[in-house]
Amino acid sequence: MRDSDAGFSLIESVVSIAIVASGVLGVATLFVAGTSLQVNARDGTTALNLVVAEVERLRMLPPTTTERANGGSLTANTANHFVVRGTTTLRWTIADGPACGPVTWAGPTNPVECTKIVTMVGVAQNNRAMTPRVVTQLWR
Repeated sequence: MRDSDAGFSLIESVVSIAIVASGVLGVATLFVAGTSLQVNARDGTTALNLVVAEVERLRMLPPTTTERANGGSLTANTANHFVVRGTTTLRWTIADGPACGPVTWAGPTNPVECTKIVTMVGVAQNNRAMTPRVVTQLWR
């Protein structure tokens, strides 16, 4: 038999298969890590969208509703200042804003009317997802 007719030896074949297998395993690991990051990003984005929608819902409520009263907590569920949407818990605090005083056009009683500062967070069940925080101001 001539040298040019010789094929791969068993050892060369095993080494080449090991190299290809380690490359495929590395790519598979990247797919798993990428999928995990995508799930975290999706949950964080969902939480942010829910926070924005909840702020808009609060804007639509009458100023005298209990959900727009001062108070609340960003770290614990407080009555009338939290809601659960799916797997995301939304919590908010409300405080008087910078524009606060008697309403002169309202007549002789001059009620006090204030802008409200609303701070809201969305806590996803997935603890690796971002926790969005939105601060806004409500008028009336």
